[in-house]
Amino acid sequence: MKTLQNSFSRSLTARWKGLAAAACLGLGLAAEASAQTPVFVQWPMTRNNQDSAAVRSANVTVGTPTFRRYVLSNGQVPTGATAYAPYSSVGQAFGVQADGGGWSSNATPPGPGSAPRRTYYEQFQITATAAARVDSIIFSAAVPSSSAGRVAVVYSRSNFTADSSDVTGGKGPNGALPATANATFGVNSTGVAGGTANTPATVPQYSTGMAQSARTFRLALNGATGVTLTAGQTLTTRIYFGVGSTGVGRYILLKDVIIKSQQRVTGVRNGKAVAQLGIYPNPAQRQLVLAHPAAKADARVTVYSATGQRLVSFVPAVGAASSEINVESLASGIYMVEYSDATQRATSKIVKQ
Repeated sequence: MKTLQNSFSRSLTARWKGLAAAACLGLGLAAEASAQTPVFVQWPMTRNNQDSAAVRSANVTVGTPTFRRYVLSNGQVPTGATAYAPYSSVGQAFGVQADGGGWSSNATPPGPGSAPRRTYYEQFQITATAAARVDSIIFSAAVPSSSAGRVAVVYSRSNFTADSSDVTGGKGPNGALPATANATFGVNSTGVAGGTANTPATVPQYSTGMAQSARTFRLALNGATGVTLTAGQTLTTRIYFGVGSTGVGRYILLKDVIIKSQQRVTGVRNGKAVAQLGIYPNPAQRQLVLAHPAAKADARVTVYSATGQRLVSFVPAVGAASSEINVESLASGIYMVEYSDATQRATSKIVKQ
């Protein structure tokens, strides 16, 4: 058994080194890829507003997120409410005012109210250094002490000077977003795009220990087509929030903002790139989601230590295209996760915080 484990360890280490070499040198993989290369960028928002360089795609540069008419929490205890640090394990805490109040449209100065307004947003930007395709934006959001939080998302390839597109479709914390709550501004009854969102998606009310999956939104950019970026082109995404509450302490808690392609090159099989796995959040503290091919009856997901020791292994639900993995019990460090079935195998790196 020890001999087999050592053999596997050497095999896994060699595969890992091969992946690193492929990423640095190409090794002919460019010929396997299309002209539109995958994208993966993540802003964890737990320590600061910088993205995670450990998981950033090599074919993009990343801007620092910016607010318009929002401010970070001051970290103090508002009267009659709970304190939230600007950045913590629950995410970036911000609002119209530093104490989490001021959301009401009747406040002085007025806030956006219950419907997201185009003049209140946080902006995220990536710039392609080579032709690339982006398919979705993923983020986790919640509002303490209020069930009246709402969100809408818009993107542009011209920094909103020549184009502006609503993000429509996708999944919210309670499943598929219906047409009446699809995270879009849409148009008003006369067919004119308005300054406030007509059909915003609901942001869940935060509670201590809330599961990541209970606050996560996965929204498609341009449906199944995705958004193509040419070299040098910037994708600007704005996330707009509204809260229908007049009290303090109603912070937006935003975490693990991810802009990604549907598939990401993560493994090599028979000398060819395998674009199958996506991981978010990564780094992770408690739980992560592994995106993989629709699982077959013989599929298995396994997590290994850097030395090849098998730590977690399970059979994903047949037909499922993603699986949740609890990593809370793992020590901080780097691990490998593998998806395999009778015809294919792909691995990717996990960073446990």
